Amino acid sequence: MMATKETSITTETAADGTEIVSEISTTIVETAPDGTETVAEITTTQGDDPSAIEGHITLTETAPDGTETVTELTTTEGTDGSWTVDDGDSLIEEVVEAVFDVEIGDDASDAELSAAGTADSAEFVIAESDAPLEASAADFTAGDETFVLDDLPAGLAATPLTAAPFDPSLGTGDAAFSATTPSDTSFDSAVGTTDAETSVQGAHAQTATEAQQTADEFIASGDYAAAAEAREVAENEAWEAGDQSMLSAYDSSHLAVAAEKQEEAEHYSEQQAMYAQQGDYEAAREAADNAAYATYEADSGAGGADHTGQADAEKYNMDWAVHEEKQADYYADNAAAYAAEGDFENAERSASSAAAHQESADHFGDLGEHGGDVAVFDPSSVVETGGAYESTFDSSAAQVDTGFDSGMDTSMNSGVDAGTDDL
Repeated sequence: MMATKETSITTETAADGTEIVSEISTTIVETAPDGTETVAEITTTQGDDPSAIEGHITLTETAPDGTETVTELTTTEGTDGSWTVDDGDSLIEEVVEAVFDVEIGDDASDAELSAAGTADSAEFVIAESDAPLEASAADFTAGDETFVLDDLPAGLAATPLTAAPFDPSLGTGDAAFSATTPSDTSFDSAVGTTDAETSVQGAHAQTATEAQQTADEFIASGDYAAAAEAREVAENEAWEAGDQSMLSAYDSSHLAVAAEKQEEAEHYSEQQAMYAQQGDYEAAREAADNAAYATYEADSGAGGADHTGQADAEKYNMDWAVHEEKQADYYADNAAAYAAEGDFENAERSASSAAAHQESADHFGDLGEHGGDVAVFDPSSVVETGGAYESTFDSSAAQVDTGFDSGMDTSMNSGVDAGTDDL
């Protein structure tokens, strides 16, 4: 899954001249492998009273079919440091726990949250000063260490407050805001692909690679039907992996059409053999020509080697068979004419020539007969058939959690179900 995060900070000048952070807006966009896009818009505001802090979250999930589900909630911080979810739906508690870095107790039926997990947050306090928007000295904490302003690391001291990426969580009861270190502009590592997802996607990618390699081997052997099966597996596994870099130019539809052209060529070759056996050499020649063209279309459509040699050789011999047969007919007509005139000597000579040419025609016909006993043979045209391929992906591998993961809680998906109407 891919995720992006954008954060903007709004400041205001208080009545006493102090510049304070009044609003933090964060937008998180994440796209799941199945195409579902989830947008989390988080706005945290602070009024004139630093203790009056309110958070508003809008989750919009758009499914691949265009179905859109919107969930909204508002949280407020009490004077005792607790957080209250204004929308009492228990499914929202998971969102609040993660977004505001707090933990809901077992008796959270009243949706009251304790301000937990803030000890490790980096804090700073906006204090009054002659210089606008200046962090107070010795009040900047990161982890267990406290720094005065002059002692801050160079990466922090040189970064203006407005450039620092704020985390929208407000985990304490006072007016201090929790922020990541200004030098860290990366998105929360919890957002995006989990280790389990990475492992399964990698397995899909490996399976796709193996299937494509097998498809290439089938293409090389001329078994385009089997190549189409293997390529289809490769395409499906590549889609699951979200990576198509291992796929070649000829897809399963190209290979399927190529396989059909091979069947068409075989049909013409069978016709060619039948015509040759009947002595209809002109029909046999046409059938051989059709077989060669269908074979060419199959090879070019699959990116395979040229397998037209056999049909071309058969057509060549049928060309000679037709030629010799025409010569036989010519001399036979002459023999008949001479006999009608009583010139039996020339009639016999023409009849002998007619017989010789017919014998030659039959010889070429035998050479060009597809599958015949003395037929020509072109080894470059041999192709394999009957191959098959199935996916080798292990379905018992770790399951992929395709739910929305915004660095919150991976169980969040159960609260943003596109098929639920009552959220």
